[in-house]
Amino acid sequence: MNIFYIDIEKFKDNHTKETLCEYCDRDFASEKRYWEYTTGRYLIKNIAKKIYKISNVQIITDENGKPQFKDADLKFSLSHSKRYVIANFDNNICGIDIEYIKERDFEKLSQHYNKIFKNADDFYKFWTLKEASYKQNSPVNDYYTTVFKGNYYLTVTSEKIFDKSIEIIEYTL
Repeated sequence: MNIFYIDIEKFKDNHTKETLCEYCDRDFASEKRYWEYTTGRYLIKNIAKKIYKISNVQIITDENGKPQFKDADLKFSLSHSKRYVIANFDNNICGIDIEYIKERDFEKLSQHYNKIFKNADDFYKFWTLKEASYKQNSPVNDYYTTVFKGNYYLTVTSEKIFDKSIEIIEYTL
């Protein structure tokens, strides 16, 4: 499994809305959402072309709404939080979630989810696994959770057992 990310703030220094029009197929109510979406599509399509040598990087959605390449078997999942867009790629169905760590009412969250969260570590491990599993949209047989950049939790999931020697690579523009 390979994981790549883009720092949206750095990305904005090198790109404009005009240069990204090929990565945007809808309208957005907010600038923030526009940049998350187009940066994510840019990341997915460019990694697919340059790293995996996929010529047709058209993205469609399956019957469950999960994005996939129209003409390639390579699987991917995408997530964003604050300034990062991150994606994992694999031959197996996978999911990913990244969440910025912030103070939460763990007592209230524990009651809501009927689970004990003593601290941010407990909650974000649970939450990112829940979200990555949802994006995977198939049974999870393996997962990996880590702290990313000191302020984010990151979890990747897979329908198959996978090698945990994962490198998270910044996609340079």
